[in-house]
Amino acid sequence: MSKLGTISYGIRTPIIKRGDNLVKIVTKSVLDACKENNIELEDKDIVGVTEAVVGISQANFATVDQ
Repeated sequence: MSKLGTISYGIRTPIIKRGDNLVKIVTKSVLDACKENNIELEDKDIVGVTEAVVGISQANFATVDQ
């Protein structure tokens, strides 16, 4: 039994803009980060994406002026 608990990493992505293919960007960014840092993804690993990033890609957000 592993004595290691949950580990989380912040993944750097390009700037997300309206209409961007979020799946493509997230997949490439995660795989690149794993390769660069010698991290192996395993079955049942979870990749979370913040609500803010999803909202930006769908143009579903409020601006400062609003």
